[in-house]
Amino acid sequence: MLLDLKSNQAGVTTGLAVRVVAVTLAALLVRFLYTGYQSRAKVRKLAAQGIVSLTMMMMAEMDLWKEKHRWTGHIKILFEFRNSHPSDVSFYRFPQWLKATQGRHFPDGKVPGVVYVDLWPLTYSYAFVLDGEAGTQFTMSPSLDKHAVVGDYLRLMTHGHDLFAGNGQLWKKWRTRLNPGFSSRHMATMIPDILDEVIIFADILKAKAGVDGAWGDVFEMEPKAINLTFNVITRTVMCCYSLTWSWTAYSDIAMNDQKAEKGHPIKTSMIEQIELINKVFVNPLPALPFTPKARQLKAIEGYNDAVRDILQPLIETKITERAEGSEGSNNKKNKDTKRQTSLCMALQTMDRDLEKEGPGADQAAYIDQLIGNLKIMMFAGHDTTAITICMMFKCLQDNPRCLEALRAEHDAVLGPDTDVDKVADTIKASPHLIHSLPYTLAVIKETLRLYPIASTVRQGTNECFLRPRGEETTQYPTAGWAVWSGITVIHKDPEYWPRPDEFLPERWTVEAGHPLHPVLKHAWQAFSIGPRNCIGMELALTELKLVSVFTARTFEIREAWDEWDKERQVPSPPLFVVFPLVSPSFAN
Repeated sequence: MLLDLKSNQAGVTTGLAVRVVAVTLAALLVRFLYTGYQSRAKVRKLAAQGIVSLTMMMMAEMDLWKEKHRWTGHIKILFEFRNSHPSDVSFYRFPQWLKATQGRHFPDGKVPGVVYVDLWPLTYSYAFVLDGEAGTQFTMSPSLDKHAVVGDYLRLMTHGHDLFAGNGQLWKKWRTRLNPGFSSRHMATMIPDILDEVIIFADILKAKAGVDGAWGDVFEMEPKAINLTFNVITRTVMCCYSLTWSWTAYSDIAMNDQKAEKGHPIKTSMIEQIELINKVFVNPLPALPFTPKARQLKAIEGYNDAVRDILQPLIETKITERAEGSEGSNNKKNKDTKRQTSLCMALQTMDRDLEKEGPGADQAAYIDQLIGNLKIMMFAGHDTTAITICMMFKCLQDNPRCLEALRAEHDAVLGPDTDVDKVADTIKASPHLIHSLPYTLAVIKETLRLYPIASTVRQGTNECFLRPRGEETTQYPTAGWAVWSGITVIHKDPEYWPRPDEFLPERWTVEAGHPLHPVLKHAWQAFSIGPRNCIGMELALTELKLVSVFTARTFEIREAWDEWDKERQVPSPPLFVVFPLVSPSFAN
């Protein structure tokens, strides 16, 4: 009898568990379907308002498309984009592809200023802004919050402790704390440090160059540029010098990545972590135990711990030095208090900020947020500038007239002597000369116009409507959409840029009213615009200017795809997804 009772009880328990699971699954299914209905309804609502929508078919097939679109959204268009590009293509190129294929994707064959793309359940639904004027209406006035997609990605690296993805008080506090360390005035004091790294970079190119005017061996430029930019960002932000790999007595990390065969643990950890984050981010499957995604997430946290184990002692030592009044007192690099790094300047505000927060203020939380922001600076600051260095070399290779004009400016401002030590002494003695190179800056800005590296994604609101140039009677809503600045389209819009596909640095040096002058000032958005523009803009521009100064007159640099293919016996990938491979020789 007792056995029967236990058997019945087990059956009841099992049945209850099955019902709970069934109800849970049913609830999840209902939620999934309702979310899908809401997502598709947003696009139908746009059509009811007379807003031109992205289509899948030509007009003769519109009825059939509407029926399919009711269930699939624009997912098929995403697959079409993927299938027409190499497997590693970035979604960043999607707006440019929409522009190029507008004839078959829009009812009237012309892309509007705002394009809505419904990609649920694969990802968020996006409103791509392809017009410069509309681009100012969600980044400047108003400046919308960053969208959750940014935080979803970066949270794996920073745990939400960063100003890049943060909003509200988190962003305001850390932007205020870090602004002084990235101002143009402060960057002028860091020019000697940046210059030291650029000279090492130039020496590496010299070793790669041929002799007696011959071309050297083919090599990849991007890794060399990344080593340079990573050293620069860590040196200017965190007191890290290219001396040795050991810890110094002053708690400065010596990167030395430009000369070392193996990268510093900070760099290697972050690069390997980013590769894993990219895989996890596009994987829609849950991270169930023992799955590849679960293992990847565990490895990502391991890299977080590795970087923290290096950064936290550095920060704590700096805090102790400040408390003892000895910060940098024995370090020749820091004897000049004007040359403090962003880390040092941020720590100067810590006591005041914690006091303002009142009882319960947590120094550990402050350090957590500081580490998150240091990591985001390294993440955002190294590869973007490195890619721009590569593309600047390409643009100058393709436009020898511009290269000659660049060299002429360097001769006029810095003197005709190209000896590295003499040029370095000239700049160190008069750092302001870097700001007296308008054509050099124009070359950089024109490179970033044709090859922009980053964009911004904001959270739409009920109050924000967009009115593109020429479509002022149409109000494009943003509520419920991830508003993405289609900078690759905006930067080549003939409405704003005369001869948009040509590399013309002169457009940045001519007076207003000249035929080449940009029509809209804020159509150039390489570092974003508004209060949330890139905090590292001055650092990047300073570094790029110095790279041009120490390479333009010394080397001839060209792409060498034929030689590269011959060595590896494989065809090169399309140029728009690769970076220049160069074989430099000394210029005559």
